[in-house]
Amino acid sequence: MNFKIFTSALSLAGMILLLSLNSYAQSKGPRFTVGLKVGANYSQIDDLSYKTPRLTQDGLPVMSGGNVVYDFFQQNDSHSTGIVGGIYARIGRMLYLQPEVLLSVKGGKMNLIRDGLETQSFNAKVGTIDLPLLLGLRLGSFRINAGPMASLTVMDGNLKEAVKKYSNQSIAQTSQQAKFGYQAGIGFTFQGVQLDLRREGSMSSLKGISTVEDPLAVRSSLWQLTAGFGF
Repeated sequence: MNFKIFTSALSLAGMILLLSLNSYAQSKGPRFTVGLKVGANYSQIDDLSYKTPRLTQDGLPVMSGGNVVYDFFQQNDSHSTGIVGGIYARIGRMLYLQPEVLLSVKGGKMNLIRDGLETQSFNAKVGTIDLPLLLGLRLGSFRINAGPMASLTVMDGNLKEAVKKYSNQSIAQTSQQAKFGYQAGIGFTFQGVQLDLRREGSMSSLKGISTVEDPLAVRSSLWQLTAGFGF
């Protein structure tokens, strides 16, 4: 599925590049731009399966025949959708630097296999504050960019508390809590609208789901499609 999307994106990039080269000499663009962007994530949990003790309402392990009863979580190949939005700045013309601050919802689907009970499928999602720093090349209305990204967890979707927490601690503490990944993709400007298609991957786990081996950790990859408006 991902291979088909990737090859389609490359074909689209080739056609856009040919169109963009014709207008390259006449389209230098401003040296500095700030703007807003909004879009959607199409994400999947990667390489995650684990077991955890089933608990009673009092928080005690459920026992059966003298043994602890476990529930098993396994990765589901299905994808999940989420929203993304934020601000960006673009510094430079042909070769540019683009820092962004995004609020993103990502995750995927998992199967819950409960001993003696029916298997259930559920969405596992986590909110993050994403901080990509992209290096890009602009040829007319066509753009390509890639770069590293840091992600900070927004627990329980409480953005206000997350901002308060990260702003009231040292940069060293925040960097220790950040999870790192990358973004890479293509963009096209059409009548002032900045359209971007990107691939995002993790270089470390994202906090959001409890496991026995690594508490509050989940690993996801996604495709992201956004529309931006520069000022």
